[in-house]
Formats: sequence, C-alpha cells, structure tokens
Amino acid sequence: MNAYVRPVITALVRFALLAAVLFFSACSPYIGYGVVTWSIQDHNLHAGDVVPVYIQSNIGGVYVIGTGPERENRIEVPLWQIDLHKSRSRARKAAAKLEEYRYTYASVKIDGLPVRARPENTARQVYRLRQGEIIRILDKGEGAPVIAGNAPLEGDWFEVLTNDGTTGWCFSYNLTLYDERDEAPVEELVEDDGADPYRGYLVNQVWYPDHYRVMLAENRVDIDRVHPLWGFFPGEESLVARIATAEGVATFEHTGITKTGDRMYRFEGTSLTAEVRRRDALVVQYTDDRGMPQVFYFATLNKTPEDIIKDEQDRRQEIFDSIRETGPVFSSGSYGVLQFLEGNRFLWSGYQLLTPSVIPSGAGGGGVAELRCFLSESLASRYTGVLTFRFEATGTRVNFLYELTSDGLKLEQVDNGNIKDAVVVSRDLNPTVLFFTPEEPEADGGQ
Repeated sequence: MNAYVRPVITALVRFALLAAVLFFSACSPYIGYGVVTWSIQDHNLHAGDVVPVYIQSNIGGVYVIGTGPERENRIEVPLWQIDLHKSRSRARKAAAKLEEYRYTYASVKIDGLPVRARPENTARQVYRLRQGEIIRILDKGEGAPVIAGNAPLEGDWFEVLTNDGTTGWCFSYNLTLYDERDEAPVEELVEDDGADPYRGYLVNQVWYPDHYRVMLAENRVDIDRVHPLWGFFPGEESLVARIATAEGVATFEHTGITKTGDRMYRFEGTSLTAEVRRRDALVVQYTDDRGMPQVFYFATLNKTPEDIIKDEQDRRQEIFDSIRETGPVFSSGSYGVLQFLEGNRFLWSGYQLLTPSVIPSGAGGGGVAELRCFLSESLASRYTGVLTFRFEATGTRVNFLYELTSDGLKLEQVDNGNIKDAVVVSRDLNPTVLFFTPEEPEADGGQ
C-alpha cells in the first residue's frame, strides 16, 4: 500500500465511524439521563437513582422517564424531581454527590419555618415551611450560629429541597430528620387548648384564589389574573366575610363561625359555608340572590401575589432582553423593519403587505411588545414562545408564535380563536409566516 492510499483509507474509516456515531445518536430515544432528586415511591425510585429521560415538556412542567427493572415503563414526573444530564456517566457522577443523604428527609415541627438563600439567619428567605411538611436533606454545611436569647440553638444548617423544587438552607432545630427506609413521622395536629385546628386554619391562613397555585405549578403565570386584593377573608373579628375575585367582591355580615361537620363551617346568618380540605386548600360556597349556588376554591401559598407578579415580570424581561441582544433591529425583504426598544417597546415600518389581513389599517408604527400568552405542550417543542404586539394607535393586539435563533426571528400569526385562557392551543390552518434577520450594527464613525 503506497503512502498516498494509506491516509485516504484512514480518513474514510474515521468518517465512517463518525457517521455511525451520529446515526445512532440521532436514533437514540433518549434526550439524556436524569438523577432522581426526590424519591418516587410508587415506582421504587430513590434520590440518586439514574434513569433514562425520553421527553422534556417545559409547558407541562414534566419529564418522561423510564422505570421498572429494565427501565421499560414510561412515567411523567415534575421537572424539579429530575436533574438532567447529557450522558449516563455525567449523571452517575452527579448521583455520587447525593449518596450521603440520599435517603434522608425531614419533617417540619412548626409553621412558618424559613428556608434561606444562605446558611445564616439574616439571609434572604426563599420559602416558608408548614408544620408537618416534608423536605429532603441534600447536604450539611457550615453556617452562622442561630442565637436564641444569649445562647446558640443546637442544630446544623442543612441544604434542603422542598416538594415544589425550591432549594435553600434550613436550620435543623425545628426539623425531625429521618431515613425514608424507616417509617416517616406522622403529622400531628396539636390541640393544646382543645381548639379545633382546622378552624384555626380557616381564620388565620391567608387564602388566595386557587388558580394562583395552578399557574405556579404549570409555569404559566398570567399577570392579568393575579391581584394582591383577591382572596377569601373570613372576618372573624369584623364579622364581615369577603370573597374578592376578578368578578367583584361579595360580602357577608355574619354573627359568628360555627362548625357543622368534619372540617365544615357555617357563617351564621348567611348562606356562606367553608370546607377546609387541607391546611392549604379551602372551598367556599354560598347561594346568590337568584338562588344559584356559587363555589370558589382558595389555597395558601409560599409566595405573595406581589412576589408572583414580580417573578413573572422578571422572567418576561429576561426574554425581551434576549430578543434585543439578538437584534435589536430585524429586517425582512417583504415585511419591513422591526426594532425592539428599551421598555419593551417596538417600532415596525414597512409592513404594508400585512395590512389589513394581519395588522389592521391605521395601527401605526409602534407600541408595546408583550409576553402575555403561553404555548400548549404540543407547540412547546416547535416554538420559543408567543409575542404579542399592541399597536398604540388603535390598541389592537396581534399575536405571533415566534422562534428566536442566532439567525433571526421567525413569526407566525396566530388567531385569537386559537388562544384559550392565555394558552395557544393550536396553529392557524393557513398561517402567515414572517422571517426577519438581525441587522448588523452600524460601524462607529467617530473621529
């Protein structure tokens, strides 16, 4: 074999091997391997176990993982319950770090115990725990002593994971640690003074509309459906109960709150009743002036409405910033020039081909860009999100599915009829699709 042929054959062999690797990678049913962060008892999975991950749904907030002896069964688990890695080896390395505390959980002794950003009592609070709540222990750390009176409390700072995926640091003085392979501590409702604890939950908890909880769980916070003044207020002292929602406020002057059954209470002198289903879930009912029953659901949260709104505004701002960083000026040969400005404003010129079929006549050349809608699970893998352009001249909102890449911005019109409760559930049958490329910034012609 001559000196010319040998390197050619070697190159061909290397190319064939690379092609084979790419082929089998493309055919792999997995998107990676996950480390279980919180045990899934029904499927005999414990924290630290490594599982194949088939699908990630950001809209549904779940991974689809493999379980069973051969990992042949598929189940959905919340995103926070899996730590995803690209390879099995990386997942195993991450799992090894959990080994010391993989079976260690804790029960909370008191209501309101804070989880903090750092292991010190003055650090920012990231979560408030409820009595009897179960958390997972991740690690033990060195932190500042917790002082009660003039003496430090006994205990240690532990890094913990709550059952909604929040991580932080909690001091162990008011925790009962246990091994999950043993029987977990049973939550006890202490009645030192003989009082009904559920009545205490009814009158002392802060009750927010239950859809706040649902939106947080689904990662779809519609800011227009959150308000600090909405909720249920039993009015134990004022003797005026209130239900405040987006539809208005209903008030009930009562003479007291009487227990009528297991966790059931009546507001005397009114048709208003309340059922405490759990310490964090409440159902309120009454009969309106037309004799129609009205039912409302409320929940307690670890966030205030103000925090919910602020966190969602921050999330949206990060997205707008990413669009501006890619542009901020995008141009299309057919659909004009689209510019994203500070304050989430936009300017759009040269869009005549879209008038009036997509953008109404007289809409003007600018307005506010909004992220007020969300993608359904079926669309989440194909698009980045939903952009809404509110044109100032008419107040008209025009919605687009969008995909943002380093190559540009793709917009696809979506009709209002395909949007349900701020979620785009399907594409238009014959959508108008626009593609814009980012314009190069002008060179600085300084002296």
